[in-house]
Amino acid sequence: MRLCCRARRRGRLFPMPYPEGVQNAMIRNALLCLAVVAVTLFHPSPGIGQDNAAEPECLKGTVAKVAENALYLKNTNLPDDAKGKRDLMVLLDKDTKYFDGTKKIAREGLQPDHIVLIYCKMAGKERKASVVRIIGGKKL
Repeated sequence: MRLCCRARRRGRLFPMPYPEGVQNAMIRNALLCLAVVAVTLFHPSPGIGQDNAAEPECLKGTVAKVAENALYLKNTNLPDDAKGKRDLMVLLDKDTKYFDGTKKIAREGLQPDHIVLIYCKMAGKERKASVVRIIGGKKL
């Protein structure tokens, strides 16, 4: 077996499969690919760990009490239904919209014993309502 000129000068018994410049480029590309894969695997996705903060949640329940900045619900159905019906509190603010069916109403139109659908997002550990819609219950 005849060795290439470069391999003979360096005293190698076996020739290199690729020239040095090509081999260095291949190693550099392989390391770059590994770095991209590592960043992709270990970098958290935008939705992980935020409790679905970007997705609105729809709750159905009966109004127990209407306070200044909060709405207290009883017999609330949660989206996962793993824990069954329970009582909870949803924060209200000036941006919250109120509807009775399809008709827009003021917050004062919301009374205890109304059955409501609430579209809300998580604000920290609390739920913050964006839309409250009366769908049934006691009508005044």
